[in-house]
Amino acid sequence: MESSRSTPPRRRAGARGGFLALAMATLPGSAQAPPDYARDALPALPGLLWEDARAAVAAPEGWDARPWQELGLGAGLVLATGFLLDPVLDRAAARNASPARDRLAGNLAQPGGAGGLVFMGAGYLGFSAFGQDQARSVVVDMGIATLLAQAAILPIKSLAGRARPGDNQGTGHFTPFSGADAFPSGHAAQAFAMASALAVRAPEPWVGWCAYGAAGLVGLARMTSRDHFASDVLGGALVGSVVGRWVAGRHLALRSGNTELKVQPAFVPGFEGLTLQVRF
Repeated sequence: MESSRSTPPRRRAGARGGFLALAMATLPGSAQAPPDYARDALPALPGLLWEDARAAVAAPEGWDARPWQELGLGAGLVLATGFLLDPVLDRAAARNASPARDRLAGNLAQPGGAGGLVFMGAGYLGFSAFGQDQARSVVVDMGIATLLAQAAILPIKSLAGRARPGDNQGTGHFTPFSGADAFPSGHAAQAFAMASALAVRAPEPWVGWCAYGAAGLVGLARMTSRDHFASDVLGGALVGSVVGRWVAGRHLALRSGNTELKVQPAFVPGFEGLTLQVRF
């Protein structure tokens, strides 16, 4: 439902008056209802996850040309990385391998594995105990984004059947449904799902930058330890980033009740002014 209200028209300053460019602006949050965090309570999480999964599966039905073009661009980047960078970077990783590097890589990769799961679990319990609903909701977004990203890459892993660098079978060894699961990287998918969801919710840009930087280190660590090729990491990073941003944006809309208050300019024959649009 929408309703619109307009300010009185004003005269142009001169026959060829200058143009006033106004960017669409969202009114302060105080004009909106308080966010509803009921879906973030532990008993409601399975239902929220199910709703998100159904919405994610149905989402492509409503895509126009642009999302498909972006999907094609992402696939092209992954292929280009595979042809141009996978052999070079893997040879460098093999040449510089050492026990110390492997230990460092294992530590850096933790946010993309068990360490990230422990972090989110502890955060959820801690914020719940102290009544920090908003902070807890950020952890929920990160957690559900991780689960959906991992679910998205599982069939791709099985279909691709790519051998890992440590198997020493080359960059082009693909055997579908063989159990080989190098492409795409699950660690990268988890790390970038967490980072992108946090970046959407963070009040300051530097938080998102740090999150993406940490996720990048996870991917670099997986390449250094020769668990993944560069294209494996890029593929996982793209899936995780898209899913993380989608989940965080969807949850923001759910918690706000899909309410939007926007001010935008209107320039039509005989009228020049501002319109207030209410969508609920």
